[in-house]
Order: sequence, then structure tokens, then C-alpha cells
Amino acid sequence: MNTIAGVSNVGITLFKPTGVHHEFPHVDLGKKQVIGTVSYKGKTYMTVILDLKANTVQVEGNVDELGDLSLDRESYIEMFKHQANFFIENNISNPKKFYDELK
Repeated sequence: MNTIAGVSNVGITLFKPTGVHHEFPHVDLGKKQVIGTVSYKGKTYMTVILDLKANTVQVEGNVDELGDLSLDRESYIEMFKHQANFFIENNISNPKKFYDELK
């Protein structure tokens, strides 16, 4: 057992899905445009439209009413920016297919 001053650092962390989904329904490699969405129980709460050529981000909706179930607005925007760059740099036009093939 690892201890620091007699205190155990052994514990259990449980990960439970929240039901919040983030998806990329549109990736246009030629125009370098990506759309990311955040949804819960079939309702889209936030849509982030990224144009990497023009270096613009447009956000429609918000995730505030999802409370602790989701990340905050800025975290989703940053995640979508990173993912959009990854898709464009790696020529991935169908993210769902790409991630399904990794399983």
C-alpha cells in the first residue's frame, strides 16, 4: 500500500455515462469547415460551426440547462476546435466511421 504520512491513496472511481453526446455531423475537407453538436435525449443544445480557413467560430444555443451533466460552453468549443483540426489535418471526412473503426 502506498502511503504518505500514514494516509492511504487507494480508492475507487466510478465512471457513469451522462447521456450527453457530442457529434460531428458535417466535415467539409475542401472548405475546412466542421460542425460539432452537443445533444441530450435527442435534443440538440449547442451547435458549433468552425471555419478553419477563415478562423471563425459560430455558436448556436448553449449547454447551461444541462448543468453538471456536461462540460461548460468554452470547454466544448475548445474540444471541437481541436477535433476539427485533427479531422482536417488527417483527411477524415467521416468522424463516426473513423472512431467506429478504432474499436
